[in-house]
Amino acid sequence: MQTPKSIMMWRATEKLTSILSTEYLLGGSIGASLWALGDKDFEQESANLAPGSMILLFGTNDKSNYIIGGAYLLGWRECSLKEAWELYGVHNGAYNYKDFVSEVEARGGNEQSNLSMALLAHTFIFDVADYVHIPDELSDFLSDKHVFTLSLDEPLGRYLHTRVLEHRNNYIGSDGADWKGMYYAASHRNSKAYVAEFSSRVLNAYDFRCALSGVKARPVLAVAHIQPFYDSKFQKSSNGVVLRSDLYQLFSAGYITFVYKDNGDKLVAKVSQTVKAAYGDDYMQYDGKELLLPADRDNWPEPRYVLWHNQNCFENWLHIRGTHNFDQATKVSK
Repeated sequence: MQTPKSIMMWRATEKLTSILSTEYLLGGSIGASLWALGDKDFEQESANLAPGSMILLFGTNDKSNYIIGGAYLLGWRECSLKEAWELYGVHNGAYNYKDFVSEVEARGGNEQSNLSMALLAHTFIFDVADYVHIPDELSDFLSDKHVFTLSLDEPLGRYLHTRVLEHRNNYIGSDGADWKGMYYAASHRNSKAYVAEFSSRVLNAYDFRCALSGVKARPVLAVAHIQPFYDSKFQKSSNGVVLRSDLYQLFSAGYITFVYKDNGDKLVAKVSQTVKAAYGDDYMQYDGKELLLPADRDNWPEPRYVLWHNQNCFENWLHIRGTHNFDQATKVSK
């Protein structure tokens, strides 16, 4: 596979900046997209950009140009508006689907148009104090540009790439993990002293078995918090569930949730259709499947925690501030 040789610069609108900044602050690093409709500049500049290339978002502040953040390129995809919305929701740079359609219409398209999309991962949005100033010799060139590439073989490309990496270092953990968001940080700061005890209790309650797949191979099992630990009242076995590691990741990311059926006598999985659109049919086998719950009903997930996950985590990318919404979490938990 080709090693990245260039970085792409993309002019971020105020709306895109506001949405990604809010989502990054609260929910952490997210998947996102940059899209175009009949944009020859976009097609030409992106033609030779390799997966793994850095894409930098820039804007103007006090008449100077700055890099405000960026992401890494996963790849390219042609999508209908519906598909783009299901995959990335507000991370397309729109407040809701109606607003998304309006954005496309403003560029000469309609709801039946297909979009050219750059799929992004490992997003990062800097605090204002960490914005990277773009040298003046490039600023004049930027005045009429919304997208362009810079070679990493050229001094300016190397300079910006190096400066951005230096600043990004403050936004990743010592293990290289992306920033996971304010509410994750708050909840885990409160829970870290109890994680080992909590995990042991939940694993035992579920007989060391994934509640959804039935797998009992302990190295691939993970204990998921249904609602994050904001204080000690959330440290109950009924706020946890054992899942295979891949299902755990999907549950934590909002692609899977649970719903009580039959007057609370069974708990079933609900899988987002986005999983099918993005990853194929493999995980749709779990949609509507009943969970294998502990023999002791006191250890079953409490309905209030399940409801919280339904409202705040499931398909959270379709709503601004959808991930771990603290106000809603407080209301549900009372």
